Amino acid sequence: MRFVFVSLALLLAACGSAADEQSDVSTVTTAASDTGDAATSTTTELIQVNVNSLGADHVDPPVSYAQSPSIGGDHYPFWQNCGFYEVELIEGAATHTLEHGAVWMTYNPAHMSEAELSTLAGMAQDNSKLLISPYSHDEKLVLSAWGVQLRSSLAPSDRTVSSFIDEWVDNPELDEAGVRCDGAAGIPPNDVRTLTGGDQVPDEFK
Repeated sequence: MRFVFVSLALLLAACGSAADEQSDVSTVTTAASDTGDAATSTTTELIQVNVNSLGADHVDPPVSYAQSPSIGGDHYPFWQNCGFYEVELIEGAATHTLEHGAVWMTYNPAHMSEAELSTLAGMAQDNSKLLISPYSHDEKLVLSAWGVQLRSSLAPSDRTVSSFIDEWVDNPELDEAGVRCDGAAGIPPNDVRTLTGGDQVPDEFK
């Protein structure tokens, strides 16, 4: 693989002493994509925050976050069920899902082919800790876990994507790693507001 991926663990160690939510940002530019096409280059930006600096309280709406999409912080008392969605999620609920050790993959539909969307849907089917949804960002793909985010123009099939997922799903640093990511709000691919049991999330939770 031609993409030289900076070790996420080393980067986390470098910023682990931060006392607030200031993030260390590392940008890596590849000479070629993982497909071996020498004419193709990608830029990735890795953002990390000390996980202990992120609030984890259950709060009422509204909520806002320093990073967009969120990589952690106070969140709604219900989580967003994992799976592949074709509609945008409730961010305060998706943040709760991150607390459970999920990876939230957001995609820009304008930059995705039908084949790539099918790949994302298959990834969510194969991994119960993946939350995948569209999001209004410039990048093709953004991968977020609690305290860490990779912003990129990578294809879903790139090895860097699978490496990030392997590294950060159920991060043992999280108190709620391993907690389920179903049984709350959402029925993929188009319903984000139906709760288990049939009730609806109130409109004020956005």
